[in-house]
Amino acid sequence: MNEHTVWWMTPRAVRRVAVLLAMSVAAASAVPALASTAMSANPCAGVSNAGPGAAFMHMLLQPGAHFQLPAQTAQQKALAARSAEQARARDWADLCRYRAANAALHNRPRVVLMGDSITDFWQLGDPQLFTHGVLDRGISGQTSAQMLVRFWPDVIALRPRIVQILAGTNDIAGNTGPTSERQYEEDIEAMVTLARAHHIHVILGSMPPAKRFWWAPEYRPAAEIRRLNAWLQRYARAQHLRFVDYYAHLVSPNGSFRHSLSNDGVHPNRKGYRVLSALARRAFDAPWPHAPIQNARR
Repeated sequence: MNEHTVWWMTPRAVRRVAVLLAMSVAAASAVPALASTAMSANPCAGVSNAGPGAAFMHMLLQPGAHFQLPAQTAQQKALAARSAEQARARDWADLCRYRAANAALHNRPRVVLMGDSITDFWQLGDPQLFTHGVLDRGISGQTSAQMLVRFWPDVIALRPRIVQILAGTNDIAGNTGPTSERQYEEDIEAMVTLARAHHIHVILGSMPPAKRFWWAPEYRPAAEIRRLNAWLQRYARAQHLRFVDYYAHLVSPNGSFRHSLSNDGVHPNRKGYRVLSALARRAFDAPWPHAPIQNARR
């Protein structure tokens, strides 16, 4: 309808159109307003941080315990896969995991441990390490790309004196899809650059040994773990970073994880974590011969 149409309409028709327009406006005002964007003051509302169950962690951490994955039906596997996919779609880097804990901090931490499940389970494997300002910010299953996304809120924003980065197992396992050795190296370099720009000393930890991943049994990762650990050590030396060779203290003569220190061949048990903690404490407490590069303001 245009101005020419209105000109020849009868007064009765005009009144009818006016009534219909008024009804349309009233109906529109009764419809609840839609959210303008996905930005939210509380994006973590309704997000669950539930981790592995107690039975699983007992199998993983108790020295000598028999590690065996629970049997699952095809329906249970499909449901678990859908649940994981939905969680990734909502919060790919798991930024919600430590959001509340970070907000509740009152004191600046001395050390933050950034990593995957090796770091995540450390606080259960040897809780005594996490005193005197040492914080765990590991998340099970994460790749270096996910860690890079959350490096700001879980490390930089906390302003620690030291950060340890321990990553790579899940990159090799393809947890977030195919990648490359160079992409992994760039993720490490990016985290190091961020840390040093904000006056934070960096410790790089080597990946633990593994000959097989139980969640990705098609891969044989031992050679690539050795290769990337060698790169980490060279990079740390070139950049004057501290490198902790956890691998050398965990590996058996045949290249697998020492049986007495791991129940599943990938993660340390409590005995294994005590080995890691002893090495970590020496790295945390040793004097730093130089200040980190200070090329950015706080």
